[in-house]
Amino acid sequence: MVKAKELDRRGKRSALPQKGYTQLLQGSHLATARAVDVDMHVKHCFEIARHIKHMKAGNAIKFLNQVLKIDSDRPDIRRKAVAVPFRLGSGNLKKRRSGPSMVGHRKGGVGPGRFPVKASRAIIKLIESAMENARHQYEDVDAEEMEITHIAAHRGQVKKGWIPRARGRATPSNHYRVNLEIFLEDFNATDDELEDEF
Repeated sequence: MVKAKELDRRGKRSALPQKGYTQLLQGSHLATARAVDVDMHVKHCFEIARHIKHMKAGNAIKFLNQVLKIDSDRPDIRRKAVAVPFRLGSGNLKKRRSGPSMVGHRKGGVGPGRFPVKASRAIIKLIESAMENARHQYEDVDAEEMEITHIAAHRGQVKKGWIPRARGRATPSNHYRVNLEIFLEDFNATDDELEDEF
């Protein structure tokens, strides 16, 4: 067994048990990032994560910037916004529900979709953080061409609050928070290493 003092910086990191991640930290040229207890809807983060998984990091940021166009003051820019497909609980006809589960269809053949602005900003920040980590760890890597091999949104801690009401009563006002994690992997580097061997 190799002692911790004999390992280099990257070797030490892979030898330590993974802390705070739901997936094993396995893969060549892997860069990770986490965001804990972010105050936003878990469903919005989940739907974005489902859509951008297996995209290149640069393409995912471009797509989320297209979603953010809906927040513009100008109507011509708002018309160019792209919706995120919402698949979970969208159009549940058996229960005949109205409200959040019945998401309207969007242009461009997306089907049910919405424009989650706050979640898009948080995930852009997370992807950029993972790209910076990749640039810091590996010198010969193009961070924008790295693939998102894993991205997940899990429910975090609930921040409990109360709204005071008349006659000494109170109504709960809870904030449901999200834990986000992302893995970026560079498959171009592994192809280059295989070509050098032959």
